[in-house]
Amino acid sequence: MNASEKTAPGAARAIWLSELSRTIDEAQWLAWRIGVVEGRNAKALELYVQLEMVRAEVEAMWPRGLTARDLDALRNLAAAAEGLEE
Repeated sequence: MNASEKTAPGAARAIWLSELSRTIDEAQWLAWRIGVVEGRNAKALELYVQLEMVRAEVEAMWPRGLTARDLDALRNLAAAAEGLEE
């Protein structure tokens, strides 16, 4: 059994949401870069806007009162526990 399986369901969901938020950030950064490099590429800018809507949906799933900092701390805790098992 790995650390992610031992993590409480609420914490596991919070970790997943944190990782999803981070991935959206990276995708938005990439879409923005493509849009700028290619001279305001309309498809890249549209993707950026769609990712922003997805971000809002993800943030709506966060447990009430839980901040992004809390999510990062949970993710770091799970990563540390996983490292101890290896």
